[in-house]
Amino acid sequence: MTTAARTRTHAWLPVLALVVLAATAECLCLRNQWVQDDRPIIVMSPVLHSLARWWQRFTQAYWPDPYPRELYRPLTSLLLSVEWVLGGGHVVVFRAMSLVLAVGSTLAVYRLATRVLPSGGAWLAAAFFAVHPVHVEAVAVAINQAELAVGLLLALLTAAYIDRRRAGLPLSAGWIATMSAGYLVASLFKESALVLPGMIVVAEVVLIADQRPWRDRIAMLRPLILAFMLVAVALIYVRNMVLAGDTKGTFTAEALTGLTFTGRAITMLGVVPDWVRLLFWPSQLRAEYSPGVIVGTTHWGMMQSLGALLLVALAAIAWRVRRTRPAITFGICWIAIGIFPVSNVLVPTGITLAERTLFLASIGAVLIAGDVAWLIGHRLYSGGGAPRLITVAALGAILGMGLTRSMSRQLVWHDLPTLWRQTLVDAPLSYRANFAYAQILFDAGLRRSAEVYYRRSMDIFPPAWPVPLDLADKYRLAGDCYPAVHLYQRVLVLDPYHTAARASLITCLVKIGDYATASREARIGEDYGRQPRSFAVYGAVADSAARVHAAPGTVRLPPPVDSIVP
Repeated sequence: MTTAARTRTHAWLPVLALVVLAATAECLCLRNQWVQDDRPIIVMSPVLHSLARWWQRFTQAYWPDPYPRELYRPLTSLLLSVEWVLGGGHVVVFRAMSLVLAVGSTLAVYRLATRVLPSGGAWLAAAFFAVHPVHVEAVAVAINQAELAVGLLLALLTAAYIDRRRAGLPLSAGWIATMSAGYLVASLFKESALVLPGMIVVAEVVLIADQRPWRDRIAMLRPLILAFMLVAVALIYVRNMVLAGDTKGTFTAEALTGLTFTGRAITMLGVVPDWVRLLFWPSQLRAEYSPGVIVGTTHWGMMQSLGALLLVALAAIAWRVRRTRPAITFGICWIAIGIFPVSNVLVPTGITLAERTLFLASIGAVLIAGDVAWLIGHRLYSGGGAPRLITVAALGAILGMGLTRSMSRQLVWHDLPTLWRQTLVDAPLSYRANFAYAQILFDAGLRRSAEVYYRRSMDIFPPAWPVPLDLADKYRLAGDCYPAVHLYQRVLVLDPYHTAARASLITCLVKIGDYATASREARIGEDYGRQPRSFAVYGAVADSAARVHAAPGTVRLPPPVDSIVP
């Protein structure tokens, strides 16, 4: 073998090792079934089962009917459609694509890391990324391919910018158009990609050595940022049109409901320690962080103090090492920018914390880890003998722990019963975990056990009306209206305008022969002005049954005159 051939082989070995690491860490996803939102968005959505009129994905909300029009991710929807058609709806095709994107993201991070770190440190950063356990949720659920695509594209686009600047090439109109096209593609996968301009600015400030005055550098960068802004404004405009003017585009997480800007800021300060833990030592993972794992608060507590201390410490470190260890400063800034879309401070989102949303931010974390590991490991390794063995063993142990933790975590996502059983172990105070497991038990015919978890979920987070509503519906459909009545009444205390709950309550009241209460509820529903004709009919039926002293169970309500909606 010639010297050139050996050089090419050695150049490919680090890349091959990263591919093996990433593929091994996540390969068990191939045996997993449909979980979480895969079912409503993919399995139960006929729109995604065909590529006919594929262009209509760009005029449709991400969540399909009959769900509310929420989120706008047309390229994610299109990718999922392609996977469904190619695999005939088989889940393994979706899992294989997630695995490919995970490997591709690792290589993209390696490309970015080589622009930020020495070659050894860059490989370590990418290796840490390949086995990072916090990525499992992003890989285990098909709809989370949006997270993988955004991480991959933003890493490549940032690396492309660094290459262009270090080569001393001008930011030509053609190159800006190419970068803007990449920015648009990433943003059409998921809205969080809109933060790319922040990463470009940080790269310019922290990583690019340019002796020109800042005024000249800003003038050079201005056309690119303006192009990005044009893309962002156009995307937001189209998104607003598709979502019927709903700029936020999603519901507010339960823990954040009713909180002001200050309340959200205080609440999310308490989440900062979880972010740091999950990014740098993700030994404990959860599929749920709903109340009461994370509870909205307006009061300063110990977790808020710890969160504030961590933020101050990270900011101080970023400033202190900005010249001596720019990779660390860049990594800290990347984390802040990557987390910003889900920080909930300026705009509340539908989640307070989800591990999948840390995929992008984890790129910054591994850049920091790679730099620190290289700084320490290179010095020890150069010492030879025992220090060298200790260095290799320590790095091998860290990678081994990440690898085994990721593989074992993929087993948790095998199916819904397995996922929710383990989530109850990981997060016993999560009301949603108890709720989901109760539904599984009830559907399996284990009614008594299911009731325990339903009650526990309601006790953990009383404001969540979907829990009593779901149990009431199950009682009613099973012909047991007495317990259903009390649960429907509880729902209406929480949400007096919940029309479907009121209609179901009236149905049960009529069935058990409580016609007076049924009539009263019908009048209330009629007064609220939502489907008034249906409630007028229900009231008339209840009044008529009361006049003739109809026996319980002998009266049936007619179909609704107008549609019943929540």
